[in-house]
Amino acid sequence: MEIAANINSQPKKKKRFDWRRALFIILMMFIPAVHFLFFWVYVNIDTLRLSFQNFDYIKGEYVWYGFNNYKLLLEEFNKTGSVLPVAVKNSFMIFLWNNFIIVPISIIASFVLFKKMPGSNIFKVIFFLPSIISAVVLTLVYQFMFDSTFGIINKLLEIMKLDKIIPWNGWFGDPKTAFKMILIYGLWSGIGYNVVLLSGAMARIPDELFEAGKMDGIGFFGELWHIVVPLIGTNISTLLLMGTQVIFSYFLQPMLLTGGNAANVKTYTIALYIVNNIRNDGNYTMGATVGVICAIVGTPIVVSVRKLLDKTLPAYEY
Repeated sequence: MEIAANINSQPKKKKRFDWRRALFIILMMFIPAVHFLFFWVYVNIDTLRLSFQNFDYIKGEYVWYGFNNYKLLLEEFNKTGSVLPVAVKNSFMIFLWNNFIIVPISIIASFVLFKKMPGSNIFKVIFFLPSIISAVVLTLVYQFMFDSTFGIINKLLEIMKLDKIIPWNGWFGDPKTAFKMILIYGLWSGIGYNVVLLSGAMARIPDELFEAGKMDGIGFFGELWHIVVPLIGTNISTLLLMGTQVIFSYFLQPMLLTGGNAANVKTYTIALYIVNNIRNDGNYTMGATVGVICAIVGTPIVVSVRKLLDKTLPAYEY
């Protein structure tokens, strides 16, 4: 007891402050903190500020404009011949195409490759190739495939005596086919990344579950629906959530494939409308106004989809 009392009575040594460790942590946190403050906090506050301003060419500066930008946006949406309603419709079409066509096809293709079909590893590489190539190069390759002079697709259609369906002003120049070509491009270029992600998730599923399924007599689609989909639900949720945000961010593909100008209004999206307001017209305030509206409308949509996915596709440990 006396020894214990003596030990407790001895003054505890103070830990030396490790300034090197503290300096390392500060330096590591500095860059992401600055990135967050500048590219998120500042940009969003400045966007909100711009939406209530207008550029005065006489004074050469931005002046307070109140809610007039929002009124002009509403008038633009209701104006006959406006590209804004087309942009909204196309953006939601891309969302539906991604979440209800591309993702389901990706799941089935991943499962087929997971079942060790002949040449599955080669097909994985082929599927993934478009995902590792620059978007600019990829769109050029896609355009060349449908080129009226040397495109392989047109040559094949001519051989099959189907050249009458080729638009006289090109696949990307015809308003009837331009947006459809963008959707096909999304399927062609986007499925590879999904397949690699989902195949990796499927490879972690224990073999015992598939053996038990075979003993219960479930077939190919039974395994897919009752075993695979529930166990890779978090991965599917990620893809669907990413597919939801394209409503407000999809602009690079139509801009590269069709030029994204007023000559082809059928390919406009919400994000491309914002970009063209700034790029062509120099109208930063209207672009900021549309961005604020997208944030107001988009945040509840993304949050609701997130909650719905968490309930529909809960996470399982395996």
